[in-house]
Order: sequence, then C-alpha cells, then structure tokens
Amino acid sequence: MKKIGSILLSVVFAFVAFNTLYAASVGINNDIAGLDIKPTLERPFPPSLIRTKNNHKATLDSFENPETCAGCHPKQYEGWRGSMHSNSWNDPIFQAEFKKGLNATDGKIFNLCASCHSPIGVLTGTVSWDKKTNEFSVSEKGARGVTCDVCHSIAGSIPLNDTITSEHGNGSHIIDTETHIKYGPLKNSNSPYHETQYSELHTKANLCANCHNIIHPVNGTPIERTYDEWRVSPYAQNGIVCQDCHMNSVEVAIQIAKTLKRPETFINKKVRLSGKASTLGTEDRSVVHSHEFVGGNAIISAIMSPKNLRKRQHADIARKRLQNATELTVDLKQRNDGLFELGVDVFNVGAGHNLPTSLTQVRHIWIEATITNSNGDLLLETGKLDNHHDLDEDKTVIFKSWAVDAKGNDTHDPWAINHIVRDTTIPPKGHSKHDFVFNNKSNAKQINVDVKLNYRSATQHMTDALLGEDAPTIPTINMEHVSKAYVQKNGRWVEVEQSYKSLESDIESN
Repeated sequence: MKKIGSILLSVVFAFVAFNTLYAASVGINNDIAGLDIKPTLERPFPPSLIRTKNNHKATLDSFENPETCAGCHPKQYEGWRGSMHSNSWNDPIFQAEFKKGLNATDGKIFNLCASCHSPIGVLTGTVSWDKKTNEFSVSEKGARGVTCDVCHSIAGSIPLNDTITSEHGNGSHIIDTETHIKYGPLKNSNSPYHETQYSELHTKANLCANCHNIIHPVNGTPIERTYDEWRVSPYAQNGIVCQDCHMNSVEVAIQIAKTLKRPETFINKKVRLSGKASTLGTEDRSVVHSHEFVGGNAIISAIMSPKNLRKRQHADIARKRLQNATELTVDLKQRNDGLFELGVDVFNVGAGHNLPTSLTQVRHIWIEATITNSNGDLLLETGKLDNHHDLDEDKTVIFKSWAVDAKGNDTHDPWAINHIVRDTTIPPKGHSKHDFVFNNKSNAKQINVDVKLNYRSATQHMTDALLGEDAPTIPTINMEHVSKAYVQKNGRWVEVEQSYKSLESDIESN
C-alpha cells in the first residue's frame, strides 16, 4: 500500500512540475528575443523589428502630412481619414491598455506596440511615455498613426532569418526615410511631386503581415495572427491578398469571397473599380484601392468624432462587413429519448482570416438563442447579455481564444500571455456546429426558435476597467439572425412556412 501511495505521490509531483514548466515556458531564441534586448545598428528599436533603410537617421521632415498627399490623392485620403490606421495611436482603448502594459513591464514593451501604432513617432524619437505621470508625449505627425507616408515609404521587410520566429511580424518593416521615394503597386506611375517606384511587396499580404502578426517577444506565443490565419486559407491558395478585400468596397469583398477570384477578374456593376490613381493621372487603372482599411471595428472612429460623417461611415462599413462575413443554418429534431435538439452551424463565408481575428482573447462572437413553445414557456435561453452587458461564458457558445499567464492564470493582456489554452475561432471557409438540448414543456404543438450571431470588439467589463466613467457602451452587432417556427406533422417536426405578409414584416423589422 505504501508503495502504491509513493507511486501516486510521484505522479502528482511530476504532473505539477510539468504544468509549472509548461506555464512558464519560453519558446524562442533568447539571443534575439526578449524585453531586455539592447539596441543595435540592425535592430535599433527593440523589441520591435522596425528599422530604416540603410540605417538612415529619420526626422519629422522625412514624412509628409497626409493632407499634402490629399492634394493629388483625395479619394485615398478620404478613405484613410477616419480609418483605424488614422486612429491607431489616438484610439482611447488602445492607449489605456498600452499604459497598463507599460506599467506592468516597466516600459519595456514600448517600442513593440508603438512601432505599429505610431511608427513615425518611434522612428523619429518623438513619442514617449512618462512613468511618473503615466502620460504620453507625441509629435503631431506621430499622433496621425499609420499615415500615407508610413505605408508608401516601406522599402521592404527584414529578412526572415532576422525575425524571432522566422516569420513576418512585430513591425518588421524597412522604412525608406532617406530618398522620399514613394513605393506602391503601380509599375508605371509618375508624379511631379515625388519619385515613384514599383514595389512587389505592396501587392502582397506580406506588407500587412508586419503589423498584423504579433508574436510575444519572450515566449513566442502568437498574440495576433491574422496573417498566419490567411496564409493557410483558401484565399491565399487562390492568390487573394488582404488588400483585395480591405482596400475595396464591401460589395467587392462579398464577390471575392463567393468566387475566390481577385477583384480585377470580374466586373462589378454596382461599384466601379477602375479609374485614375490621382487627380493628375493620365491612365485608367483596373483597380484603384479605397484606402478605408475597414475591418470589424465599428466603435472607435464613431466615438472619437461622433459628428464626423466620414468616421460614422467607417463604422457603418464595419457593420456591413460583419453582417456579410457569416451564415447560420438552424435545424430542429426530436431525439429518441423525447428531448429536442437544436443544431446551429456557423459558417465563415466572407473573411479571409479566422472569425474573430486579431486580439481574439478580447473580441467575441457568440450564439444567442431563445426557444419558446406555443404555450409561452421558455424552453431554452443562452447568450443573453445581463444588465452590465456581460456574458456567462461558461454557458454560452463563444468563438474566441483563451490565454493564461506564466502562472496559469487567465489573462487577456497581450504582454502577460504565456500560451493559448483554447481557441474556438472559425477559420476561413470553415464552420462550427453546436447542439442545444431542451425539453418541450407541456408537449406544446409549436416550437419557436430565434437564433442570433453577435459580435463585439471588446467586453464591457474590460472597457469600463480601462476607461472608467468615460467608457463608451460597446455595441453588440448582430451578424446573422434566424427565426423559425416548427410544428409536428406526420410524426416529424417540420418548419412552418411563413406567409408573404409575415416575410414582409420580417424584412421591414431587419
């Protein structure tokens, strides 16, 4: 008996030791990774990988104001103005979370985050954080976020051998601050104001990967992996890149998702893709990109300038993209044991990356379902927000990821994440099926089913904790909504066909 007890005790100790080691794991080369890496000529802004071409010393004069670019590119400027790229630094939720991270790491993550949110500020040394006051200082150009000049001065990406995980990410841009050449996807462009140069990188998803793939600099955990999600998707296999969907209209993106063809391969009757790239252009281009860069964020642009029509339009576009990203199928059946089973299948039909993507520890997509019978009995309810706009995650089907810190505690803070313990996000062209079991009280003759797929970019609890009394109410965006009624017919439960008048009413209410 003592021997058995000793063996069991050894197993327990081994299990605890394994979990402790796993929770505190580090998975990348410590010579080039970590928060204490000293600046070098090749890596002047660690832990970020951003650098200038030829190690040129950048100044604020190295970059134009976006309004200068608007002189010849008004369409592109109007698209950018109000986008998340233009708000990447001033986003109040980002700034509050950033300050929290800087305090937690003694400022060591500053360049990692700021190099993508204020690349001009980092490259020119005109953005900083004061530990004593917990306030930021930033130049006017640095506060403009990801501007025209930031993207169109990218001359390349650093070699993958120089990255911490042999993959693009963590701000791995090489910015030309020396020549004022503007790099872009057009092979024969000319400008009377600046030099131009064709850049193959600007036609590829690799361009976006440098800021939309974020790897933890200590343990290698993927904090944001939008690029990696795309890289293994049917979109990548068919040559469809980020720019095709996020730099064109929603209508174009819908057609791309349906056909898995690039935008220039089809004619869109509603939206004119072709045109001139500038007011001085002499040649029609097959695709003139919109530069709206809209994804799923329908709140930041709108709350920062609620009276600004352009910024409200960005929020509306985000909602429209979300509402065309998924499809729901609902099926009801009665089991042999007399209980009922509602099958809900969620399909990612319109996004070239997982749903949700980016900071999936924070962003939520979830199923809200309400089932009643003809007697008015509530048979099942799940996914309802409470009075504090919170969800009971243990009783709700949620599509997101769950992360823990080095001690195994739950966390959504990017700098604290040690590894991902669960991920229910839905890959491109993938789906996720879930069954809800319930009892038909009183054996009613009709069962009514109402199912919604909802999205929010952050939890209300997290937003309130960051911003206090100034916290906005995080909107719940309904991505899909299916309502059905079932009756028993010939021993089977079948869907009731809606009348034309009922259908008209539903269309009106939606």
